Amino acid sequence: MRDYLPPGTRLLLASSFVSTVPMGYLLVVLPLYLDRAGIQPAFIGLLYTVSGLVTSFIVAFSGVFADRWGRRRFLIAGTLIPVPSYLVFALTTDPVWLIAASVLGGVGLANGAAGALTVSSFDALLAEKASEAQRTRVFAASQALWSLALAVGSLAAAVPTLLRTSFGVRDLESYRLPYLAMAMITVAAAALLAPLREDVTVRAARVAAGWLPRRSRPAMATYALGIGFLGFGLGIAVQLLPLWFGLRFGVNEADLGPWYAAAQILSLGTVAVVPFLERRLGGPRTVLLALTASGICLALIVVAPVFTIAAALFVLRSFFTNLSWPFQQALLMTATVPEERATAVGSGFAVWGLTNGLGPLVSGALLGAGVFVLPLVIGSLMYLCGGLAFGIGFGRLLARRARAETTALGALGGDGAA
Repeated sequence: MRDYLPPGTRLLLASSFVSTVPMGYLLVVLPLYLDRAGIQPAFIGLLYTVSGLVTSFIVAFSGVFADRWGRRRFLIAGTLIPVPSYLVFALTTDPVWLIAASVLGGVGLANGAAGALTVSSFDALLAEKASEAQRTRVFAASQALWSLALAVGSLAAAVPTLLRTSFGVRDLESYRLPYLAMAMITVAAAALLAPLREDVTVRAARVAAGWLPRRSRPAMATYALGIGFLGFGLGIAVQLLPLWFGLRFGVNEADLGPWYAAAQILSLGTVAVVPFLERRLGGPRTVLLALTASGICLALIVVAPVFTIAAALFVLRSFFTNLSWPFQQALLMTATVPEERATAVGSGFAVWGLTNGLGPLVSGALLGAGVFVLPLVIGSLMYLCGGLAFGIGFGRLLARRARAETTALGALGGDGAA
């Protein structure tokens, strides 16, 4: 367990777990709640698009600033920002306020400004607290805990139904009350980060190097390409999937919650599989295979005749996607220098946020027009392209790095012999 959770990583992982629980709830409930409140699918898609675009814009700069000014303070601020969004959801469905909430955070996996501040700092700090030998496994543990938190949140998707049937709470009120609990949970997640410390020498090295990253550009470009494909695939096919299931099969959040929870619980198994795949296949090949399998599952959902089969395919897709994430993160952290890591993550997620934000806008318009096939087929192709970008791109980078190290060792050996 110490290999998976070195002491320096535990506060980060604990805070991430707590702050992700509300996200698991929102992934299932929010599109259905807004639909029930009379919000049109196209506008629901717009909210997710705004969230993604805000993430894309801010994260492009937040990683640079976090490297220079301190990753811990950015992480704490980003963790707290969704609180006002949850209060908006609890109080109103006014479109203007919903747009404001999507800007701050709480809508979709991009998570608006909150996601922009947290994602680059979290990955860089987690890499800082783990050695290179531990890194993939630490990111696997992070992914597993993230999946567990999403499962807990997904199971809580049944709370509105419980409030209506057992306590007589009115329809929309049954959705709004849990948002108040989310706000309190999020504050607790930020409090867990208070004792966290970071390596100031890394920040000093970045200040000395200047504003622009210089030594990590090939890895940053490769990562941005791959994660850009994934962002659009996720945005167009997965973000509004609860609404897709509802319109296609007539299910509600109580029907979906257990399946979403099952998807995340199954993903806990990646912790056991990651070390084996790291030894046998390596990171680039594993990402290629996992994302290809994810894309196939998405495509098969289109032709699923009943909800049970479609939901089972969704569970498999989640497992393969979650399997790929630790390798993606570890590959980037290994291929970049420590003082440029937050910048590298930030630039990649800027592309991810842009493509992820465009996806729901397209998907919402298609679903509103009764077109169910295209969102998932396009998403499937995007997952395949992302797998190819990671598999081929990082495969070449790591091979080039290995050759450079071999050459350097040979030169040292020659000097020693001389």
